[in-house]
Amino acid sequence: MFVITYEDRKIVENEISRDIELNPQYGIAAFKFIYNLLNQIHHSDLLAQHFNPYINLNTLDSLTPKQLSDAFNQLLQLAFESSTEIEKPLLYTTGQIATYFGVSTTTINNWLRDKRILFPSMDDKQSFKQARIPITAIYRSTNGKETVIREVIQEYEYQKSQEPVYDEVERMKNLVQLLLTFESKYNGKYEEVVSRIGDPNSSDDWKWTRDADEWRYVMKEITGDR
Repeated sequence: MFVITYEDRKIVENEISRDIELNPQYGIAAFKFIYNLLNQIHHSDLLAQHFNPYINLNTLDSLTPKQLSDAFNQLLQLAFESSTEIEKPLLYTTGQIATYFGVSTTTINNWLRDKRILFPSMDDKQSFKQARIPITAIYRSTNGKETVIREVIQEYEYQKSQEPVYDEVERMKNLVQLLLTFESKYNGKYEEVVSRIGDPNSSDDWKWTRDADEWRYVMKEITGDR
């Protein structure tokens, strides 16, 4: 079985939307084909629940290209969910996800409530405090940029893997070097950067939030203020 990623799904959605604009009859034929295929997997009533009342096989010809494209995306969503039911994705607690982003658990709960972290079935939850977030979930920044949680975890683990093992003297040398690296990267001392970029604890830039958290840690370790 092939792994179908979020990126795969978006490519298919974008290509089909474009093809429907160019040739609506192609969209209708493809919709019928996939609909009937999924109908063999899902109960017909369950399949019908995923679509607006005006969408059915008998009214496809009357849909505008935009409506047909929306209907197709709903169909692809169901197909995507069906393809991943057997292959259960890794699940993470809100605390674990908070660690990967370098933010608080409260922030993750807020992101879930505001739907800045998205994954199938999340609308069924009354509370996100005990949520289990799949590795395939999507993080959406305030500017609309989307990142798969898997990528955030991979970057976090890569950064951790680069941390060397050394004695206390070497440790202090590396802390100082890391401090200088941050100052060079952000072109200034920590306080200056915060005044210029903004409070990292309320920033939408999770990379700045993560770097600032590590930067503060480095400064405390160097000064002995633990």
